[in-house]
Amino acid sequence: MSGHISKSKAVLKTAGLPIIKCSCGYKILLIPSIKAMSQAIEAHVETHILKINNAAEAERESERVRNDLIEQAFDLACKL
Repeated sequence: MSGHISKSKAVLKTAGLPIIKCSCGYKILLIPSIKAMSQAIEAHVETHILKINNAAEAERESERVRNDLIEQAFDLACKL
């Protein structure tokens, strides 16, 4: 798929679909591929890590974000 999709069009395309949401507001579409979900979560976790200079703090933040998103994904998957 080529071209740019505006944020408003992206929101319209995901309306009603299962979404998990990070505490920072970032949304990830829940899909039935564990590998793809893991990659999406890890890519987002990386954005949090890059904002923190302290290694120990970055590790704590990565675990917090990762665990929260994984928990949401499992909870939502169980409800579908």
